[in-house]
Amino acid sequence: MERDGSKRELFIKRAREFGYAVLAGYTLMLVGALVLYPYFKLPVSERLVRYVYALELGSAAFAYALAYAVRRLFLPVKAEGEYWGFIAMRRYFWSYAFITLPYLIGYAMFVFSGHLPSLLLGYALSALGVIIFLPKKGDVV
Repeated sequence: MERDGSKRELFIKRAREFGYAVLAGYTLMLVGALVLYPYFKLPVSERLVRYVYALELGSAAFAYALAYAVRRLFLPVKAEGEYWGFIAMRRYFWSYAFITLPYLIGYAMFVFSGHLPSLLLGYALSALGVIIFLPKKGDVV
């Protein structure tokens, strides 16, 4: 029984590392965008900026709701059977994939117009979502 408990703890540790790797990926993309910022900067209409902000905030609310639904409906995972770790990791992956949506919208706005504040807002919303939905001890029973 002790061995099963240590397997669960090790899995939660690895799943948290996966969440930190997602954050590191976001940060690397942000650093790359900041390096290229002087080449992308274009004038942008204030109306378009407001629409993009609203779209980012709305997509963040939608993504957080989806990630919360995945967590509530599909976790905790029972640590039995051969593929329990794969099943649990897949559920974390989809939570993080949904949470990436605001950052993708901000990044698209940055690529098309060089608008840095929309990129930073998307980064902040997605990074906060990953931090909120990091794996917890009770996710694997």
